Amino acid sequence: MCLIPKIPILSCPLYKNILDNIYNLNDMADSPVNIDDLDLDNFKFLTREEMEARGGPMMDDDIIKSNSKKESKILNSDKLVYNALELYKLKILSVPKLLNPFLQQVGLASLVGTSDSGKSTFLRQLAICIALDTKKFMGFDLIGKHNKVIYVSTEDDPSSISYSIRKQVDFLKLDNEIENLDGLENLEFIFDTNELYENLSKKLAKTPVDLIIIDAFADVFSKEINANTQVRNFLNSYDRLAKKHKCLILFLHHTGKRTMLISPTKDSIIGSQGFEAKMRVVLEIRPNFNNDKQKDLWVLKSNFLESKYKNHSYVLDFNEDLIFKNSGRRGSKQVSAKSNNTELIEKVVALHKEGMSYRKIEEELKYSEFKVSKSVIAEIIKKNI
Repeated sequence: MCLIPKIPILSCPLYKNILDNIYNLNDMADSPVNIDDLDLDNFKFLTREEMEARGGPMMDDDIIKSNSKKESKILNSDKLVYNALELYKLKILSVPKLLNPFLQQVGLASLVGTSDSGKSTFLRQLAICIALDTKKFMGFDLIGKHNKVIYVSTEDDPSSISYSIRKQVDFLKLDNEIENLDGLENLEFIFDTNELYENLSKKLAKTPVDLIIIDAFADVFSKEINANTQVRNFLNSYDRLAKKHKCLILFLHHTGKRTMLISPTKDSIIGSQGFEAKMRVVLEIRPNFNNDKQKDLWVLKSNFLESKYKNHSYVLDFNEDLIFKNSGRRGSKQVSAKSNNTELIEKVVALHKEGMSYRKIEEELKYSEFKVSKSVIAEIIKKNI
């Protein structure tokens, strides 16, 4: 079945444009099909709102997506080289999402944070929701194609995961009115990371998945973590794997121990800058300074999201059943927490007494654990001098 925007099929002049685009896309395919063989009566027509709810890709009143084997040859060829005109004619207006708006369907992404911030719990909940096809994760649209996940766990054993996953599943079962838990068979945990890349390649060749979670990066990367070339070469192989099998590979990684004292930034990620550079998306989970039952989810990097998604955190409620929920509130930089930090206050006051301006103090602290803005410096000096 082919999905296209909903229009009055007999009277709308855009119908001809739709057919024209079928022919154009077919001409670009490596293995063109016979257009006359396509049964246009089996097309399903969707509104743009319905298409957006599916996570895209959005194409301007053109063919959106093909699920049949014949039509998929038009849109989903393994072509690796395109000229600019071919790319322009695709008219893709948004990146296809697995979790809208945060995670794309294909490529590499990362969730980072300090120890005990809830990273693994967050990712297990995401994996469960995909496997059970709940359609939502923390209130955000979840668009899985296969409803299958592989979770590589290097830090937990089967017993500890059994405990936490039971609590999460029992809550989600009631919350989503799920009667049949057979979908959990679609979530596979791997505890042995020997020859991990080769094993994942074999599994993907047999069964497609939506998501592979590798928890954690530092345990599967055995070379020098600060060596940019080594990190990028390692990630390049996983990037090719994700693109070949059209899935998302998400690495859990850590930030520095004292980075909670500074504003959320991708510079806090431990190791080579090559890690962050290779990711299309980097999310961070932090404890909320004002409420120990809440976490802040930050978008540190996204190649396809506007700044409005990155300037403020998403405040998440975290309950005793190990479940994250979107509170609906957005957080801001922790200015008040910084301005009350004793070590930071002493440092700023000392530099100010040396005659440094706000700008000079900001520069002095820029690459230290006390990285802070001029507005916070001004607040500290106003309160303490």
